[in-house]
Amino acid sequence: MSDTSQALDPKRPWITDERELPSRMNWVRTLLDPTGESPQLHFTRAWTLLFMLQLLIILLPFVLALILNLAGGNGKPVGAFGVYATPVVFLVTTLMSYVIHSRRLNDAGKPQLLAVIPLVPLVLAAGIFVMTAQSQSAQYDKRYETRQEYLADPDAFRAKQRAEREKAQEEAEKRAAEAEASGEAGEAGEAQQAQGRGRRGGPDGGPGNLDQPMDAKAPTVLKASLPVIQNTIIPLSGLIAIWSLLWVARVPYFGRRNEQEAGEQRRPYET
Repeated sequence: MSDTSQALDPKRPWITDERELPSRMNWVRTLLDPTGESPQLHFTRAWTLLFMLQLLIILLPFVLALILNLAGGNGKPVGAFGVYATPVVFLVTTLMSYVIHSRRLNDAGKPQLLAVIPLVPLVLAAGIFVMTAQSQSAQYDKRYETRQEYLADPDAFRAKQRAEREKAQEEAEKRAAEAEASGEAGEAGEAQQAQGRGRRGGPDGGPGNLDQPMDAKAPTVLKASLPVIQNTIIPLSGLIAIWSLLWVARVPYFGRRNEQEAGEQRRPYET
């Protein structure tokens, strides 16, 4: 049994390296200085802080919104706050994650280039976000132009839409008749579905309710695009968290205690 009176920290008798003492941890340098070094315990404490921040921003706003909705209140503003705040928090915490991984790898004598792995979800999410935002922007512009055409002359717009539907319906009926005559039931079913789609629409069969004013473009595009950041970052970050805990937090000894307990005079973290 170890003598706790000889321990570096009686409350934490497992600490055998003075550098790992919590009192020696500088939170500012640990989270913001990628050129330094962090022992195992300091890395684990910083990693836990960043993980809890990400977990809170994912769960707290949406849980509160759900509770407000169930209680008869309006949880929409809280949910919207979560949608907009999540990417910001993930951006900051991911950059800090790069810093703490870089410091830990420096301390363990491992390639610092491996610290870019936590940045992978952020880079992928940013790329997918840009593509989604461009697609949503194009859809918004198309609907805006359609609405402007409708507002300029509603009667002429309805007549044009009606003529296009009738033409599409005639083509669908023609394809259905040809498919039925040739005995191709699959094509006939598809033609009937296309015919049904041609009957649906907005005002007088037009594309949606064009009388209703459109929301501003920027909030509309962002609201539709921001969730892809969560859908990309969260699962990938989970995989990287396993790598961080099972490898980065354990090198160079991979979880083994300092061999000083076995009587060997080795410096801590000596490779």
